[in-house]
Parts: sequence; C-alpha cells; structure tokens
Amino acid sequence: MKQLQSLTIAMVCSNIILAMGVSYAMVALGNNHERVVLVPPNLDKKAEIAWTSANREYIKSFGLYMATLVGNVQPKSSTVVLDSVSAFMDPAIYTDFRKQLMTIIEDPVFKASGSVISFLPSSIQYEVETSRVFVTGAIITSTAGSTKYTKNVIYELGVRIREGRPWVTHFTSYEGTNIHSVNWWAQKASKDGTVIPNYALPDKWNGKEIETSVPSDFSVMKMDEGVKPGITADESKETPQEQIVESAK
Repeated sequence: MKQLQSLTIAMVCSNIILAMGVSYAMVALGNNHERVVLVPPNLDKKAEIAWTSANREYIKSFGLYMATLVGNVQPKSSTVVLDSVSAFMDPAIYTDFRKQLMTIIEDPVFKASGSVISFLPSSIQYEVETSRVFVTGAIITSTAGSTKYTKNVIYELGVRIREGRPWVTHFTSYEGTNIHSVNWWAQKASKDGTVIPNYALPDKWNGKEIETSVPSDFSVMKMDEGVKPGITADESKETPQEQIVESAK
C-alpha cells in the first residue's frame, strides 16, 4: 500500500509540474502568439504548443495529466481535483463532466468502505485523425482492510487547442485494453449498424449529420458490490505496474 501511494504521489507531482508548464504556455501565447516549447517531466521529447495547435507530445502529455488526476480522485481531495480538471473542460461538456465525476465521488459504497482509488497508466496513444488521447492502465481499489481489486481501464479524451490552451471536448472511460479508435468504430458500425458518434469521426468528415457525442462515463471507477472491506485480497488477480509506453502513432 505504501509503495502504491508513493508511486501515485510521485505521478501527481510530476503532472503538477506539467500543469505549471501549461499555465506558463497560456500566458506566453496570450501575449505574443508565438510557439512555446516545453519538456514535460514524464516524457523525453519536446512538447510544442502554438495558438491553435500543438504537437503529439504535448497533447499526449496533457492527456496523461488529465487521466491521472481523474483516475486518482479521492473524497478528501475531490473539490481540488474537480475544479482543476473542470477548468480545461469545453463549455459543451463542462456540466455533464462534473455531474458524472461527482457521481463517483459521492458513491455511498465508495465512501463507506474507506477505499483509495489509484490509477496506474501503462500506455498512451494519440489518434491524430480525431485528436483523441487514449490512456490505458489499471485502477486499483484498496480498502481499509487492505483488500485490493484491479481493473483494466481506458480513459479517452478529445483535445483541441484554442487561443493557446488545451480544451477537453470529450472525456469518457471504459473497461478493457482495446481502445475505441476510428477502426474500432468502423468495424462495429459494419457489424451491427451502430451509428459512429461525432467525436470518433476523422476531422475531414466533420459537417455530416450524425449522432452527437455521448455523455461522459466514469462508471468503470465504481466499486463492484462484491468488493468489501476485510476480505483477503487475491494476489493472483493483481496486475503488475508496467512502464508507460508511448504509442508510435
């Protein structure tokens, strides 16, 4: 538990440094509209942001920052985290995002168990066609009785750059390790006729009359009813932490 908490704290601190860089970039770009180059602490490549665009390293780094904050939300820190991530939400999803995340924070099962949620990312992928970031990893729920429950999840974000700052236009999550990419949606639509949502369509297809984005969904963060304090953890079910792997896409 102590090692897990230490890893989580280190990851959050790293992302706070990135957030400071984001804030600096916003101020600098607001003054002269020039390109700003950053070197985030969790990447070894330069992240660049301009007035209306950013390179893949910046967007992937920002996506990891947002996913880590949301994935490690706790009742005691909920207000700070909620306000921090909400500041980057597009007005179109701001209200729904806060509502969905508050559902997790106020979950009576979660509160009563005295549990701690930790998100350990293992890979970051960026889909340039839709400007979406997929952060894959494991949510580990640790109860007061030292029980641990591991679940593989994916946080999916749509990121746009406007006026020198990043905006999240789409934010959802789902269980598993297969990202819902353009190809995933195309295959699903071909198989069962599912209508592809706007956020999963390549930018060049914008303007077609199709279904609008679905609401944010963080139900994967909820505790399963079978997970209760005091039960001995099944160590064989735990997923070892993997090194963060950046997609070549």
